[in-house]
Amino acid sequence: MRYSTADLPSEDRYAAWFRRDWPRSKPIFRTTPNEPFDTSWEQVQLGTILFLYTEITGMNWERRKQDIRQSDFDPVIVNMMMDGLAQGDMDGRPFHEPAGTFHFHDLARPSLHVSSASRTYSLVLPRPVAREWLGSLDDLHGLVVGGEAAAILFNHAALVHRMMDRIAPSQADRLGRVFLELLAVALTDARPQPTDHLSRDEALVRRVAEDIELRLGQGEIAVAGLCERLNVSRARLFRAFKAHGGVQAFIMAERLNRARAAMADVFRAEPIGVIAERLGFAGASHLSHAFRRHYGISPSAYRELVVANPDLPDPPVAADG
Repeated sequence: MRYSTADLPSEDRYAAWFRRDWPRSKPIFRTTPNEPFDTSWEQVQLGTILFLYTEITGMNWERRKQDIRQSDFDPVIVNMMMDGLAQGDMDGRPFHEPAGTFHFHDLARPSLHVSSASRTYSLVLPRPVAREWLGSLDDLHGLVVGGEAAAILFNHAALVHRMMDRIAPSQADRLGRVFLELLAVALTDARPQPTDHLSRDEALVRRVAEDIELRLGQGEIAVAGLCERLNVSRARLFRAFKAHGGVQAFIMAERLNRARAAMADVFRAEPIGVIAERLGFAGASHLSHAFRRHYGISPSAYRELVVANPDLPDPPVAADG
């Protein structure tokens, strides 16, 4: 199947694309073009998964919780960036996807990102298929993978794209399974590997850190909630985090690191008050005070430095932070 807006008047292209009835009759994302709109795509079904090649101009993309509640479409999408750049926030997880990398996008979770004009390969994985081949989906949303794992996946995608017109039904399922095998291999390197030498406290800290990572974009994180979800006592939790200055200090450090990443995203330029609310601070002044104490610089001054120097390294933690 192929689709293109090239033959339409330029002023009609975005509306025609937005109202298309694929892959669902209702739009999946709230989108806003940030340049004159044009797109074309090709797709082929490979057994249980869908493979697409897409060219599209720069866009803002958003999927809210209310959109998810009203939708029956919740696959996991793997997006391979051939040319272009995408960056933003995946349910509280900052992500940056340059050319030559791919990322996982879970449509059952909110997202907000912006992309430049791009050429991409994409895979649409039904949720049961994704779970079968990739295991837990909790840590995938916004995960970006590069290096050799990405290169192998891109090579297979380029081959499938070249032979798209002549793929026989007997080949389609096998080509799809190769994609799934390559994704499973890529995740063995991209995911943190367990170690046999973790102490009980270290193992608990890791579990708590993973829970916090999933919930940082959802506002306040209560110690009582951590204890309940992880089935540990407050005393046990506090003992494990003694070396980190306590549980609340650890959570604050994670919030500030996430706030720093958001301030560095000058392309999106999210207001500090919005960042503060999203990450569970009491307000913009609370975030500013904590940021200055932790990094020795205000959020606005840090953003100005990033604008002036896009390759600026992360600020060091202040001596009393």
